[in-house]
Amino acid sequence: MDLNNTTMIWISVVGAIAVPILLLLRSGRRDVLPYLAGYFAFFGLGPAVNYALGRDIYYGIVTDRIGAASFGLLLGLLGMLLVGVLLPVRRGALDRTRLDDAAHPLPLVAPLLLGLAGYALAIMVWHGPAMLAGNKLDRITLAGPWHYDYLLLQTMACSLYFAARSTRLGTIAYATNIACYVGYCLVTNERDFLFALFAVLLHVQIFRRRAMSLRLALIGGTGIVVATYLASIRSPGVGEGTTRLLNEGTVTFPDTYVMNLVPDQMPHRYGETYWDALLGVLPIGQQYALAQWLVDLYAPGSPGGYGFSLAAEAYLNFGMAGIPLVFVALTVVQRLLARRVDQGDFYLYASMLFTITWMYNFRGESFALVKTLVYGAVLYGGLHLSGTLRKRYRRVSRPRVTPARKGARHRRVPALR
Repeated sequence: MDLNNTTMIWISVVGAIAVPILLLLRSGRRDVLPYLAGYFAFFGLGPAVNYALGRDIYYGIVTDRIGAASFGLLLGLLGMLLVGVLLPVRRGALDRTRLDDAAHPLPLVAPLLLGLAGYALAIMVWHGPAMLAGNKLDRITLAGPWHYDYLLLQTMACSLYFAARSTRLGTIAYATNIACYVGYCLVTNERDFLFALFAVLLHVQIFRRRAMSLRLALIGGTGIVVATYLASIRSPGVGEGTTRLLNEGTVTFPDTYVMNLVPDQMPHRYGETYWDALLGVLPIGQQYALAQWLVDLYAPGSPGGYGFSLAAEAYLNFGMAGIPLVFVALTVVQRLLARRVDQGDFYLYASMLFTITWMYNFRGESFALVKTLVYGAVLYGGLHLSGTLRKRYRRVSRPRVTPARKGARHRRVPALR
């Protein structure tokens, strides 16, 4: 079957638009999944729409494979739709009573947020106007060797929104950190903060009595415009106006490039990259990212990169059938977390972290996705442990006092064990 034609592109586009609509009809406007599907459809098929309309696209895209890449993404979205239909979430607003009653204090959340805010502020103040000059690589170099580690930590820190909101100090610390994080991203031409802020809003509306779908749509549209503007600052790009907007879907390049190589010029990996992703998180694993593999093949020695794609990695391993399988697996994880967000602070944190990570790594790979989730779990475990130890320490160190007659001195009595 010939997939590489304009007809297949339009079929894929129409099908991709239908998926988030059907998900909204199934689970309602508070469900996170329809917004994720809409995001994937826009950034996955934008260049295909430009190509079908005869507009300019990135010259590295293999045009003979655009139809196949579009169809592969449609299969992935249909996999999301299947899971969304079989595992719906509650349509109404969720009750926070159980979360509030079982609230477990995390005393180190505020210091963590303030520390991250202080780091970003120090970098911006230290370098001053120099951070606003030069291209993205120049600005990242000024930011220092911990730039990407800082962005990774911020992905986890932004997912602590509800934990931070449980105290006044935490609320202030979260707002301060967000302000410094956004400023840091703007001066380094990074767009990571957009994923974090959108994920926070998606989860806030889960507990609201009135859904804010219109505002989310407006915020999402504004986010796309801001992302396009930031991209135009750091690189010339292709086209103007709506053409440039649709060309922000950079996953079409790795998708078509990999489909052009595999299996004609190199064999499928049959799960090898996923195994490497699991081992790569540990010190014993080889940390060779597929994004670097793509650079080494396409432009050896280039200082920049092109990212990668979850769909391209799935195709690299298992062919076209691998794309819906991977998206089904990821959607199952999302649903299991989304159906438990009102049952514990960890589920709420994990759902937010997974949403941000999946959105960001749509144009990434499994290694970065697994790394973020594992490190995020370790961070939350440390924060939770600190809260448990603090609670036990207070319980043990607080002396018990027996009631005394008026005018008599209190007598301390050892606590019962």
